[in-house]
Amino acid sequence: MTVRGGEIVQAIVFGRVFEVKKDANVTFRMAGYTNETEPTGSGGLHTKQSVKLGGFDSLPLSLDPDRDDLEFLQECADSGEPGNCSITIVNGVTYAGQLVIEGEVDAASGDGQAEITALGATFEKV
Repeated sequence: MTVRGGEIVQAIVFGRVFEVKKDANVTFRMAGYTNETEPTGSGGLHTKQSVKLGGFDSLPLSLDPDRDDLEFLQECADSGEPGNCSITIVNGVTYAGQLVIEGEVDAASGDGQAEITALGATFEKV
């Protein structure tokens, strides 16, 4: 039987390895296309295809203040440039791409983590 889900065992953001919350349930997607389909007046289909970005949403990273992890993530976000990002799940499968950090980069004092979202033109199984 193949393992179909589980923990993220490694996360690399802009070349830096981060620890990820043990029970994290992160949404990640491959880059590709989305389809919107609607009927035509004659009973056929009209499909519009749009490019979609790949990446991940709400990846909870454990922050180490001695490494200035929060400052590092904010600098990466401020650059607006893509960087090497990857996640490896427990079954050994890795997804990677050149991603840009989107949205806020905020730390939570209670659990010492920050959740980041990163998207880019490519995010694929390697």
